[in-house]
Amino acid sequence: MAERDRIGERLSTMLQQAAASAEGQTEVTLRNPQDEATRAQREAIEVQRKAAEAETRAAEASIMSARAAEKAAVAMGKNAKYMLWSVIVASVSAIASAISAYYSYWSAAHPR
Repeated sequence: MAERDRIGERLSTMLQQAAASAEGQTEVTLRNPQDEATRAQREAIEVQRKAAEAETRAAEASIMSARAAEKAAVAMGKNAKYMLWSVIVASVSAIASAISAYYSYWSAAHPR
């Protein structure tokens, strides 16, 4: 009987160790998919971070483009004003030239 008790104790100990070992293996098996899922999530986060950086750069480029367009519009406005004034000055000059030509013709046609 004592021998049976020893065998029972050994068997009980072996079963407990096997259960603990199986539990550890199950934990490892469960952790591996978690590790893979965690790794996949980290990679997804990294991709999202890079996408956000790219969007930030695109927004900065868009802002710089808008500023350049604004400066171009201001420059075009100034050019339009200069063009208007040059047309006005040229018109006044043409009128003065016509008046001068008229007086030259009048003096040549009707001498005193």
